[in-house]
Amino acid sequence: MTSNSEYFIPQQIDDTIQCLKFIPVQNANYLATGGWDCKLRVFNVNYNITNANLPQEDAQIQANLQFGHQHNSQIFSLSWEGSTGRIFTGCADGSVNYLDMQKNSLTTLGKHKNPCKEVIYHQNYNILLTGGYDGAVKIFDIRNGTEVCSYQFDNKVYTMSCEKDLLVVGLSELKMAYFNLAKLQNKIFKPEMMFNSHLKFQTRKVAVFPDGKGFAEGSIEGRVAIKNIKDFNNPPQINPETGTIMGKDSEGTDDFAFRCHRTKGNPSLVYSVNDIAFNRPYGTFCTIGSDGIYSIWDKQKKSRLHERSENNDGVPLTCCDFNATGNLLAFASGYDWSRGAEDAKKYNQSSNKIGIHYLPPKQRRN
Repeated sequence: MTSNSEYFIPQQIDDTIQCLKFIPVQNANYLATGGWDCKLRVFNVNYNITNANLPQEDAQIQANLQFGHQHNSQIFSLSWEGSTGRIFTGCADGSVNYLDMQKNSLTTLGKHKNPCKEVIYHQNYNILLTGGYDGAVKIFDIRNGTEVCSYQFDNKVYTMSCEKDLLVVGLSELKMAYFNLAKLQNKIFKPEMMFNSHLKFQTRKVAVFPDGKGFAEGSIEGRVAIKNIKDFNNPPQINPETGTIMGKDSEGTDDFAFRCHRTKGNPSLVYSVNDIAFNRPYGTFCTIGSDGIYSIWDKQKKSRLHERSENNDGVPLTCCDFNATGNLLAFASGYDWSRGAEDAKKYNQSSNKIGIHYLPPKQRRN
């Protein structure tokens, strides 16, 4: 085991990791990863806390590869089927897959016409939500593996996030939408609202609050917006020209936007916000960027709790997730092509890493 604020899994990763998720189970730290080498990997992460309850509280961390499965296409998204140990994957060939690790078998549930960008398992409804570059958002009933309904957008689906009854979709050309999944009981699946992004540049990532009452949105120009949704049944009106919410009472007092993943100086360098993940037990969240930095934020106090500075080699970070207990943060590094082909020459296979950071109490909340 290694004692450090960051531990890097020694497993060789052949290409950039695109997605990673901890199993949503307390005290079971299985981490699934997928990416451009077409391989799904599952690691078992173990840790022992040192100097507990002291300012220098840390942990000894170790991770071992438990399972691997080669897909036929690059893996863009993955989601655990609750605590079952089974995993859904969405791939560049458009396939939506169901992997049973115990049987080491892969079943294709359906397909998008273009790459499948997002897969999200919703335990309360026992459904799988998927979104693709074909503009389709689909729902699969995993009991029989069939597609039960879908909604077709005119824009590509770049990012999706779901908690409780709130599903938020980030689309190409700065379009956004959200759904109320409670209406599935009446067989209604269409957006409650469609509106322009609250940010000026393309949405890279959305993440719904753990309580399902709003969402965070990150863009390619190093900004994050925090938006609250007050009432599903009485959604605020959106100005079609500007995309802004109309009326004084409609705008949430807790809504705000802030800059991140930028260098200081004049001019400053601006980096993409590649992922946003919420720490469910604590309500704080992490942003990661093309600058190779992760930051942990408290949206209630509008403050930063921690920023990665140690061991930062400048390699872009591509995805992140907290474990169910809320004291481990997993992140992946590798070239994200945000700076084009020219910058790709700076990176090689050794740039592709999976890191684990232990969060002492002061990094979980104020």
